[in-house]
Order: sequence, then C-alpha cells, then structure tokens
Amino acid sequence: METHQIERPWGETVSGSERQRTSSTMEEPICRLTPKKVAIVGGGLVGALNACYFAKRGFDVEVFETREDIRQAKVVKGRSINLALSHRGRQALKHVGMEDKIVSQGIPMHARMIHSTSGKQSPIPYGKKGQFILSVDRANLNKELLTEAEAYPNMKMNFDHKLKDWSPETGLMTFT
Repeated sequence: METHQIERPWGETVSGSERQRTSSTMEEPICRLTPKKVAIVGGGLVGALNACYFAKRGFDVEVFETREDIRQAKVVKGRSINLALSHRGRQALKHVGMEDKIVSQGIPMHARMIHSTSGKQSPIPYGKKGQFILSVDRANLNKELLTEAEAYPNMKMNFDHKLKDWSPETGLMTFT
C-alpha cells in the first residue's frame, strides 16, 4: 500500500476589515485562494480532460489511475465503442487546445436511424441541415488526452494506483 498526502488547496481567508483597507473595487476576491495541488482519481476521459484544465490554469496536478497506462497496454479494458462528440464536447476540447486534432480524426454523423418493427427506416437529423456530431474512437481520445495532460510540467501521472481510502479532513489518500 502506498499513501499520498495531498495538501488542501486553500490559503487564508481575508477578514472583512482587511478587505476594506486593501480593496477599492468589488472585483477583488472575498478570500485569497492559493492554488497548490489537485489530485484526480481516474485517468479516463473526464479525469484526463480535467487534468488538462487544472494544469493549464497553473495547478500542480497528480492523476491516479487504477489501470496500467493504456498508451502502453497491449489490450485496453473498458468501453470500446466510439464516442459521439457533440458541440459541447468539442468546446471542452477547444478550451485545452485539442479540438482541431480530435475533430480531424472523427467521422461526421448527420442523423440517427430509427428502425421500426415493420422494417421502415427513418433518419432523424442531429441538427439543422449541415450540422453533425462526430464519431470518435474513445480509446484514442483517451490516449490523446493523457498525452496532452502529461505534456504540462506541473503534471504527474500514476498508473496502477487504486484508491482504497481518502480523508477529506487531512487530504490523505491511500492506494494499492
């Protein structure tokens, strides 16, 4: 078993009187938050994307993933079907600078097909004429996100780390 201590990422709160002395506008923060370290448990699509978001914003990020590094694995366990990437998903990728790379690998899907019991097929468009969602390879997207996250100097990946226990009071995390 391995134990990691993750510091709580909050600085001291500024008192009201100190805030009045130091602030002349309402744009000043109510309290001073000093970003320190973020631990992300899970290196799947959401964990890897969040790692990119936090690292890009200057946090020290550490990701803990139960599986081995899927970029090195001979067989990747988990979901294998393609992912339908909508406008909202593309926006998330855009914010971490990955939209163009992933979109270039996707297959446009303009409509879903409804199959009736009589055998009739009816397409239902995903949007207005010319609009589409993208079908992207889920495993490849995860690999690309992990690679992007790992490129940040304030980022550390830990594979083969399964979370066994966590204390929100102390930030103590125990892995096997």
